[in-house]
Amino acid sequence: MSNTHEFSDETFDDFLDSLPEVEPPVRMKDAVFAEIDGGEATEVIELPRRRWRAFVAVPAAAAVLVVGMVAVPPLLQSDDSQNQTSDSARVEAESPGEKSMHAIMGAEDLMQGNADASGAQLDIVSSASMEKSGAMVDGQPQLADGMGAQVWAVSADGGMASAGVIGQDPHDGVWMPFDGAAVKVMVTEEPAGGSEQPTGRTLATVTLASAS
Repeated sequence: MSNTHEFSDETFDDFLDSLPEVEPPVRMKDAVFAEIDGGEATEVIELPRRRWRAFVAVPAAAAVLVVGMVAVPPLLQSDDSQNQTSDSARVEAESPGEKSMHAIMGAEDLMQGNADASGAQLDIVSSASMEKSGAMVDGQPQLADGMGAQVWAVSADGGMASAGVIGQDPHDGVWMPFDGAAVKVMVTEEPAGGSEQPTGRTLATVTLASAS
């Protein structure tokens, strides 16, 4: 036999109303409040808000954009521009002396020779058809004080004329033109002011030869 009795909701409510009100003992209430006061406070954890996440995402996207802009490589010059720049850098203007020498060297009857006059180097060219000749001078002659290396150009008919005196200062591509075409060149040591005819020791003598 079961001791369980079934009550309807109405019967159960009437039963509760019929029970007398009982005031709990004071010591029980004090014990409950003491337990509450002595317990550890519960830490409240605030969940992240979606609005904050959205706010952070905007600067992050902006940072990616800025980085992308900085990372763009500079434009490179085209090959044609680089070649033009290189060609321009290699172009050097010729001096009047170089132009004169190159003009003679273009003649069909070119004659030429080289001489070393105690340290002065002479690169000599001549053309009978152009009636022109001259020497490109480099270096410096090592001579006694007050002396120079005087250059004499000898023509095909035996005539001789002074082309000038090379001083003892350094020379670098100095053009010395002669009077008319020359077939032979002689260099002598003369006073720095020059002489009317060769009087000093001979420093160099060269007979020009055909370049063809």
